[in-house]
Amino acid sequence: MIGDGELAEMLEQARQLREGFASTAPRPWDAATAGAELAVQLGHLALCVARCHGIDVADYCDPARPISDIGDELADVTLAALSISILDGAPPTASQDGGSPGSEIEALLLLLICAGRAAEAGLVSAGYRHQPTGTPPPVPEACAATLRAADHFARLFDLDLPEEFRAMYDDASRFLCSHQGAQT
Repeated sequence: MIGDGELAEMLEQARQLREGFASTAPRPWDAATAGAELAVQLGHLALCVARCHGIDVADYCDPARPISDIGDELADVTLAALSISILDGAPPTASQDGGSPGSEIEALLLLLICAGRAAEAGLVSAGYRHQPTGTPPPVPEACAATLRAADHFARLFDLDLPEEFRAMYDDASRFLCSHQGAQT
């Protein structure tokens, strides 16, 4: 389970990356854009998982863009989920550990469900989607559930999500420094 201190660190790092990447995007992001990015990153994660299960994904791979590290892709999923809450101005709520799914497929499906709810909450919050009937979770709860699902998924692969997030943050920070240096 992600501790309060780890969550605070991840949120701060995500804020810094959002600020840094803002200069690389052609348009400003909002919670809906971050939800779309979440879908992209889930696709990258699924590509890695499919490869682990021996599925031929050659038609979906770009040799100039190696996507092969489950931990890195899961950290990117986490960044996108945190970005929804950051851009909405509503950090994820503290979340209870609800137990772990028993298999990789269950964990991936739970992550997809939670991410879809977070993306939907971001769309509603940003004004791109009507308020659905029923009581879907607001952004803070939906993003917290996504983080919890990502953490469960990480543990099934013997990964430490906060550690993977730190590594992704370091790599992304280096990229931003080199990108900013190339622009000047």
